[in-house]
Amino acid sequence: MPAGIGAARSEPLMRASGHIGTNAWAASRHRNVSLPALNPVTRDEIAIRCYRNGDERALTALFETVFGRRMSEREWRWKLAPTYKAPNVWLATHADEPVSHYAGMPTRFKIGERTGDVMVAVDAMTAPAFRRRGLLTEVVTRAHDAWRDAGVAFVIGLPNQQWGSRARALGWRELFPMQWLARPLRPEALIARRLGVPSLGKIRMFGAAWNRFANRRLRRRSEIEVTHAESASEDFDVIWQRCRGDNAFSAVRDSTWIERRFLSSPTRTYRLLVALQGNRPTAWLAYTVNRSNGRTTAHLTELLAAEGDTASCEALMFELLRVLSDLDADLVYTLALPGSALFAWFRSVGFLRGPSFGLELVPLTTDVPLERLLNPRAWRLTGADFDVA
Repeated sequence: MPAGIGAARSEPLMRASGHIGTNAWAASRHRNVSLPALNPVTRDEIAIRCYRNGDERALTALFETVFGRRMSEREWRWKLAPTYKAPNVWLATHADEPVSHYAGMPTRFKIGERTGDVMVAVDAMTAPAFRRRGLLTEVVTRAHDAWRDAGVAFVIGLPNQQWGSRARALGWRELFPMQWLARPLRPEALIARRLGVPSLGKIRMFGAAWNRFANRRLRRRSEIEVTHAESASEDFDVIWQRCRGDNAFSAVRDSTWIERRFLSSPTRTYRLLVALQGNRPTAWLAYTVNRSNGRTTAHLTELLAAEGDTASCEALMFELLRVLSDLDADLVYTLALPGSALFAWFRSVGFLRGPSFGLELVPLTTDVPLERLLNPRAWRLTGADFDVA
């Protein structure tokens, strides 16, 4: 991520909450900005190839060197283990050891009226001693060529400023921003921590007044039941079919995706809430709870409801806020697309704007309608689409 894809600039929000909870935030704190030493290795000693079985041991070591955070081999396999018809992990090697890396998470996507394959680009990285040699450019080019030949429609990701002019040369096109949103639950605790005055955190009446104000547009929905889901049942397929026509571009958010994205995660425990109206599933959300240094925050990773179904959203949010109140959480944050109906709804129920970052895309097949891709209203995107959540 720090060398390219996935470094969402989000530290201001995390300073407010006092928690660092995603790869992107951790990565932003460990970027190596010094110039590498002159490397005597000649170019013909470096090979470009795709992943081979067993590379994950060296790749996780490279990840820790570059990002300053350990990734287990189990986490690597969950995130990137090759399951696609074309290699999704590409690297440059010296003496058969990885020195540069770029990968994509294969994702089934709704693209207009059809379903196709998309790559979510992640973990572009180069060992410090091998930087400024054009290796990442070569690795990315080889990967994109292979994905294009396999029929991948486009690559989406978060190239940061360290790519410089290479991003344009490699075909990356700017789309639109995504933004972090945060809903304070115990603002007195956040203010106390910011000012360094612990006694302020005990003034609960301030937080109670804030929550009454923030909740003024939330109504209790007695006709909607909210349950906690333990498995990726067919209810999630019903909800996806209910929502799939609202946007031209979206990951296929069915039960298979939910099992893969949330329930099989080796690093985070996701909790799922499902809204039911008359025993008919209408919407769901996923969240995680983070505890660090005696503080509790939550990440609302996904909320999927049909456009205009504010009743289901309200029911799910009421239950989430109830759970987080019982946990005495300070804050819940989420990632949303400015201009979308969901973004506007979050803002209406007390979520405050945080840092934003730019999304970019590389079109690979000629049938991708680029003019529609540039319209943020055509997309359904949340933190669940990327590895920052």
